Amino acid sequence: MSVWVTGDVHGSIDIGKLSGRSWPEGRGLTRDDLLIVCGDFGMPWDGSNRERYWLDWLAERPWTTLFVDGNHECFPYLADLPVTERWGGHVQVYPEWPSIVHLMRGEVYQLGDLRVFAMGGASSHDKEWRVEGWSWFPEELPSFEELESGEKNLDAAGWDVDLVVSHCCSSRMLPGALGAAGVGGGREGRDRLNEWFDALEDRLGFRQWYFGHYHADAQLDERHRLIYRDIVRVG
Repeated sequence: MSVWVTGDVHGSIDIGKLSGRSWPEGRGLTRDDLLIVCGDFGMPWDGSNRERYWLDWLAERPWTTLFVDGNHECFPYLADLPVTERWGGHVQVYPEWPSIVHLMRGEVYQLGDLRVFAMGGASSHDKEWRVEGWSWFPEELPSFEELESGEKNLDAAGWDVDLVVSHCCSSRMLPGALGAAGVGGGREGRDRLNEWFDALEDRLGFRQWYFGHYHADAQLDERHRLIYRDIVRVG
């Protein structure tokens, strides 16, 4: 088993990075190999034929695709998926595309030799231009119950993991992430998830933290990597 990480897919918009031409290493993988998307997977959304084409295409790739949710997901679809257990934590498997798996908020997984903590969610900076219930959902941020569940799962794991995968980052990493993305001003607002991640930084033992959301690729320090188009092997 190998584990790989990449950033936002945004439905069909950025899925081309997973093609054999863009990522030749993917051709040699098997179903036992795992690719983690750090949020904004973005499918399905409207159930269009175009979406189904790309979901079929992805399901035909040789690896298994995992993702934490971002802020741009169809949360009603995710809410209706059955919950099962895999790799020691709760997951949601896409029924029509069983090689696509949602890593649920606050869960700890054992992926081969890697212990992984997953926490999806982020704030949309453009929600005033979106339509609630269609292009924006209040569920984009974890509930207090989901954050509490994450803490309980980390209690059981002894507050020690190899890898953290999330969509957004802690407050302390936000200036570096926005700087790497060439963004400032109004997008610097911090929310309760950024602040919760700050508390996590102080308490959790981890080797690497990968996150997306800010549409750039940058190694911010020895343990934090902002990822978008890159696809990197971990472990």
